Amino acid sequence: MHIITQGVVLRSAQYSENDRMVTLLTPDRGLVEAIARGSRRPKSPLVAAVEPFCAGEYTLFAQGSRLSMQQCRVMENFYHLRFDVDRLTAAVYVSSLCEASAQPEEDCRSMFALLLKTLAYLENSDLPLPLLISAFEMRLMPILGYLPRMEACVLCGRPFQGGGRFDARLGGAVCPDCPSTAPEMTLEARRIIYKAPRTDYTRVDLLEDKPAWREAARLYRPFVSERIELPEKRIIPSPPED
Repeated sequence: MHIITQGVVLRSAQYSENDRMVTLLTPDRGLVEAIARGSRRPKSPLVAAVEPFCAGEYTLFAQGSRLSMQQCRVMENFYHLRFDVDRLTAAVYVSSLCEASAQPEEDCRSMFALLLKTLAYLENSDLPLPLLISAFEMRLMPILGYLPRMEACVLCGRPFQGGGRFDARLGGAVCPDCPSTAPEMTLEARRIIYKAPRTDYTRVDLLEDKPAWREAARLYRPFVSERIELPEKRIIPSPPED
């Protein structure tokens, strides 16, 4: 049976002397692993299709429980990411978050669209990389069902005004009246953490002029780490500094 689906290569690894095992994020089938036979040969038509971050329309052949890659119509390869180590590290990180959180046979349309937008910004935008990474994190977590509670205290449940603290483990804001050892949070950072998941990624530039985005990014990273476990060997970009 042939399957035609869009996909982004999250990871590509040697499978045999001439073949590669490719992990794809697809919008309609979630996480997919397929063997790209012959793709390690220099003249293979699949050489470009198995490169990390390649986005295209993939034709897969299902035989039993295994999928093999037959062909690909490349739409975007984000080639220039490979020439900047910082941009490459950022792209690997966001791809790793998708790989760690997506599931096979899952509707991943929102995650797929977010990843494509983020890779495009990482390749072409002059915005700070930590800002682009944090904006991705703040939009990914709600897709996975993790939306921080920011309008009320996670301990007492009461709405409150102003800043407070952000408890990454409990998943939200802590009011000044409740005892907590969580990091302090300004009102400006609280507003960013609240609004960012509700704003399209293409408006990420609106945050650049708000100094509190760096604080919000540092507070939010542990919230992500508490809920998505990445392999230890993966490089995780450091949160931004003041």
